[in-house]
Formats: sequence, C-alpha cells, structure tokens
Amino acid sequence: MKLTRALGALLIVQSFAVSLYPRAQTATNQNVLTQAKSAYYSLAKKGFKGFAATIEPNWEVVLAETATPANLKIFRDVRFSIVVDANGAATVTHEVGPNASKPELQPTVNQIHNHVQSLVTGFFNTWRSFAVGSPFPETENQIKTAGKEYIAFYTSQSAEVTVTMAADFSIKELIVATPVRKQTVKPQFQKTADGFLLTNYKHIFEPVGEGIKTTLDFHIDYQDVDGMKLPQKVRINGIRGSEPVAAELVFVLKS
Repeated sequence: MKLTRALGALLIVQSFAVSLYPRAQTATNQNVLTQAKSAYYSLAKKGFKGFAATIEPNWEVVLAETATPANLKIFRDVRFSIVVDANGAATVTHEVGPNASKPELQPTVNQIHNHVQSLVTGFFNTWRSFAVGSPFPETENQIKTAGKEYIAFYTSQSAEVTVTMAADFSIKELIVATPVRKQTVKPQFQKTADGFLLTNYKHIFEPVGEGIKTTLDFHIDYQDVDGMKLPQKVRINGIRGSEPVAAELVFVLKS
C-alpha cells in the first residue's frame, strides 16, 4: 500500500528531535551562545502554554496515484486530534467514523494512526527546537570561528552534533552523527521583529551501512494566534532511495 511506502519514508525524521533539547560554559562560549539564543523567535518568551487542534492530512497528496474514492473514504474517516504542550511536544489521538469502523479494517486503521502519529510528533520535535525554546541546548559547547561563521560542537546522548552559524547567528546547517547514521538539517528562516522564525528545512538521512538515504524538504505556513506564530500547514516533499514521497498536514485550532 502506498501509505506504507510514503509515510514510512517520512517517519525517520522523528529520530532527529532528541538532539536539541536538554552545565557550565566558558565565558567566550557563553557570550556567543547568549547572543545566538536571543536571535531566534521563541514562543516560550511569549508565554506559550500549548494548544489543541484537529489534524487534516491531505490523503490525495500522500496516496498520489493510488488514491481511489473507496480508500479515500476510509482514510478520511480516521479523524485526528493533537495536543501540543508548553514545551512543544505533541500527543496525537484519533476517532473512527462509520466508514472505517468495520472490524476487518482495524489493522489498516491502526497502521494509519501509527504512521500519522509518528510523522506529526517527529515534525513537532524538530519544530519546537527552533521555535519554542532555543536551538542551542544547555550543554558543554566548543565554539570556533571560521571566517565569518561560528561552528559549535557538542555531544547529546550518543550523538556528536555540529552547528554552523552565519555571522548573524542564523543556523546554516546542523549535523547529528552517530555510529549508525548521519542526519543533516539545513534550516531557512524568516527574519521577524522577534527573531529568526523557522519556515523551511531540508532533512537528509544517511545511514552508515544498511538503510536508505532519504532527503525531505519541509515548508511551514503559520497562523497568528494571540500574537503567537503557530503552525497551520506543513508540506513535505522528498525522495527515499529513488522513490518520491510527499505529505501535507493542516492544523485547525480548537477554540
């Protein structure tokens, strides 16, 4: 089924998120990090308490040429909701309508839920690192200058992390390397009065040994809610091995 191939390729993005969320710094490092942290849009600084929303996957985008009136009726009858807490972590639940409630459809419904849950929580784990708190964790960092760039190095769990910043502290590239994989994130930002706001990012997954190289591009549309920028739509396009993948998610806030 196209669902397994398309969403399965997208699910690897969730493993990146552990790197950016949480000791003492040297004076020089602390000065650079303080300036870098203040350069980014931060919902935490605005008193963000979280939100609840429904999730509307665009199944025609995900299923592509395999979409039919019959399977779309089932997929659309699995209705998703999300609760995002004050730290930006997401919890996904679902309800099943009459078109998807037949006992023989239960394995398919479970698969749909598991894939959407992993995709959504993975996206929010990456997004919150840039938009809720700070993309720079409170860990021991080494910072070097290379021309007009800053390069920060630190260790998170079993991963070696390298962050390359431009002179204005905007992140150009973030690499998370472990013995079994390398993940590269190349973010793009909108410069706002409140700091750099994440609008796009490219995620490159490169396994060491077995696995399939996957490159995904994320585009985020925002909605203004009580003076805060919250995700409204996420569009994902990319390629896994030689197979194209795509997804589109819309978040409709609950009043």
